[in-house]
Amino acid sequence: MLLLSGSVIIGYLLSTVYVRNMLLDKLVEDSKKILLYSLVFLSLILFGFYTYSLISQVNGFNFNTSLSLTLLTINFLFFMFMFTKPIYHLGLVLFPITVFIILITIFYRTDNAPIGFADNNLQIHILASFTSYGFLGLAGIEAVLLFRQEKKLRHVKDSSLAISLPPIEVMEKVMFDLIVIGFILLTVSLLSGAPFILGDNNFFLMQKIIFSLIAWITFAYLLFKRFSSGVRGKKAAHLTLSGITFLFIAYLGTRLFFELF
Repeated sequence: MLLLSGSVIIGYLLSTVYVRNMLLDKLVEDSKKILLYSLVFLSLILFGFYTYSLISQVNGFNFNTSLSLTLLTINFLFFMFMFTKPIYHLGLVLFPITVFIILITIFYRTDNAPIGFADNNLQIHILASFTSYGFLGLAGIEAVLLFRQEKKLRHVKDSSLAISLPPIEVMEKVMFDLIVIGFILLTVSLLSGAPFILGDNNFFLMQKIIFSLIAWITFAYLLFKRFSSGVRGKKAAHLTLSGITFLFIAYLGTRLFFELF
């Protein structure tokens, strides 16, 4: 288990360094892109095996497995979209976060009983949930880097790495493309989960529903402002990160609280 987790950590650390070097290069050769794709793919496969081993150990879902599975979904979507969209710069933030999450799953252990595997009727809800978290998580990472680019515009003397990031217009387009897909999937997730929560007065479940709805409203408002008045820049990034925060509290925050107390 430690060997597997260590291999994943090394893979994503190397991927971080390689993405950084590619951003600093003025011209990126195809051979370098292929090497990055191969390195990210290998890290993703190892991460998948690691997440599977976590789930197998507890025979269900707890905070660790949910956190790991969420990051695995984000990394999978990142890898798939690397070939069609200019998003490989997101690895600067995504890969270190992944390493940090893996370290959490190694050193943090909970004695609480896991939530068992869902029946077939919940599969669409679970799939839509994780996929929406993946797309919106990538949008959140783009928002963080967008803040960095906004700062660069206000400070002429900035790092060469920030200068190497894509133009703000490109980053904004990628961010909103991810948000639109994630918002649609989040809507499907909420609608598909509604039949299973009606009449359930579980306190922690109600907290999850409330924060999920707040996140949905936040993203709905952001998209409305985008298409009605063309909101962009720091305001768009702020709203994106706010929505991500509410989602984190809804899905992982309440679960962590439940397991700790």
